[in-house]
Amino acid sequence: MALAAEKHTLGSDTLKARLITSALDLDWDEWADCSGDEIANGNGYTTGGVTLTVTSWGLDSNDIPRLIITSPVWTSSGAGMAAYRTLIVLNDTAPADEIIGGIDYGFLRQVPSGSAAPIYFDETNGLIAFGR
Repeated sequence: MALAAEKHTLGSDTLKARLITSALDLDWDEWADCSGDEIANGNGYTTGGVTLTVTSWGLDSNDIPRLIITSPVWTSSGAGMAAYRTLIVLNDTAPADEIIGGIDYGFLRQVPSGSAAPIYFDETNGLIAFGR
């Protein structure tokens, strides 16, 4: 019997970013916990979010594990995409689309038509860095 089951192989699993209207809840484990709050499809946003590109996953020169991902891009169009409050990063390869993390902006963010949603990950230091 295994003591723990692996959920994430961050270097090869498909990671997605999705936008929701509600505040981040640290008790959420999987997409089903918040899927009802995903913003409306259309005007630059597609239901199901975007696939993220993992540029690096591993130990840095100080032996600190870092996950480096390119920033997601949504460009608002038409009447403008729906407002969002939280960005969710999840593992689309995992059986229940387990949530890896999220960013709660604290308020609903509007994106004018023709503008990109201002979401930027640190592509040098990583989205996630684990301390020792």
